[in-house]
Amino acid sequence: MTPHILIPAKAFALAKSRLAPTIDAAARAGLSRDFLRHVITVATDLGLAADVRVISACPDVLAFAAKLGAIAERESASGHNPALESAMTSLPLDRPVLILSADLPLLSVEDIAALMEAGRAADVVIATDHSGEGSNALWLARPSLIPLRFGPGSCAAHMAQATQAGLRARIITRVGLARDIDLPTDLEFLPLRA
Repeated sequence: MTPHILIPAKAFALAKSRLAPTIDAAARAGLSRDFLRHVITVATDLGLAADVRVISACPDVLAFAAKLGAIAERESASGHNPALESAMTSLPLDRPVLILSADLPLLSVEDIAALMEAGRAADVVIATDHSGEGSNALWLARPSLIPLRFGPGSCAAHMAQATQAGLRARIITRVGLARDIDLPTDLEFLPLRA
């Protein structure tokens, strides 16, 4: 069954603010653009057969996403979790949804395929970040299956929501899904092409 992939994205000029001690605003905007390009390119791979939507309040981000073959969808609610929850209300209930972070420079088609495969035996699959505390990707067997809790401690929060709802939940760890770029110390993990 064809899944929906939702990729939330901030305006390039506003993204990666925690990298400010190390790189200037123009470089942060460039990194954000490169990260989003990479994640969209991977997610729209024909082998995955997914409908890819970029959710953003920024017209520049939406135009960029559309040029790369994603469906560009303007945020209809403010805030990361409300915007994603609102976007899910328009999706068919009989198809799974994957929420995917926009800053995964090591992401591969195989990472997404592994997450989808894990979803065959679980209602909720959480791909944790490198600290084991955040959620860089979240697979739901159908839209709005659990309330979204992206932010600090989101892995445990998503697991608690799934457990409370009596759902089958699983956590997976893969380098391509785990290695996001949030802090200056994360920059050492950037591939040379970024």
